[in-house]
Amino acid sequence: MNKSRVNTWAHLALLGANIIYGLNFSIAKYAMPDQIKPFALVSLRSVMAALMFWGASFFVRREKVERKDLLYLFACSFFGVVINQTLFLVGLNMTSPINSSIILATNPIFAFIFAAFILKENISLAKGIGLATGLSGVMILILQNGTPDVSSRTFMGDLYTLINTVSWAFYTVIIKRMLTKYHPVTVMKWTFLFGMFTNIPVGYHQWSTMDWGAINLYGWLSIGFVVVFATFLGYLLLTIGLRRMSPTVVSTYTYTQPVIAAYLATLLGQDNIRLVMVIAALLIFGGVFFVSWPGFNRDRQN
Repeated sequence: MNKSRVNTWAHLALLGANIIYGLNFSIAKYAMPDQIKPFALVSLRSVMAALMFWGASFFVRREKVERKDLLYLFACSFFGVVINQTLFLVGLNMTSPINSSIILATNPIFAFIFAAFILKENISLAKGIGLATGLSGVMILILQNGTPDVSSRTFMGDLYTLINTVSWAFYTVIIKRMLTKYHPVTVMKWTFLFGMFTNIPVGYHQWSTMDWGAINLYGWLSIGFVVVFATFLGYLLLTIGLRRMSPTVVSTYTYTQPVIAAYLATLLGQDNIRLVMVIAALLIFGGVFFVSWPGFNRDRQN
């Protein structure tokens, strides 16, 4: 398979992953907290995803992972599975799908910062301007109701989402090293195994006190989507794309998520699109453009 075709499949995988993630905001929001508590969902998706990745590993070439790399994957799991999944679901439970998706659209900015320091990607004036522009959009969104009240449910949800975004950006940069050495399924099965053992204690209390019989059909379908599509398939598609593309390029696809999330949330009556959200989104997307577009062109040419 020639390189251009491989790159095309990588871009399609990234697009597919971000469509899934865009849908996941409203679907996961429906499931929480009436159908399932957020920490219980964190534990459930970690356990089920670990089982699915280990099952899938029997259908790909078997690889022996070096001990030092297992320690490295353990560290990766903390940022990409534990912090990412926990703060995403907890944050989403406390804020709106649109707010959450717009904040997550800053991922390219943070990915560029980490890539610049860790992978030595080029820093330019345009990217610096993009960083400032994108962060201003996040601040407008968080401060939309005036001086932030740390006791505000929405403010804390937005803050958790922002921390999650930084953690996920860092993960996409540091996991790149493993994806150039091992098959994506191999990387994911160990990452989720380590993440599972951390997330089980986190969600144990809510898990043990859940009335599982009270979950309705739509609740189970929502939970199933979060586990199978947003976790197993989403992570798999993203790692396939990340194996071929730089973290900066991978992160540019994040800006598709607010569009999908906003449309679905409005359609389901979970939220309304307000002017401040549009302004914040435009600033963030402008920042993403300045940060990511030059790197995107270079990767396509290489």
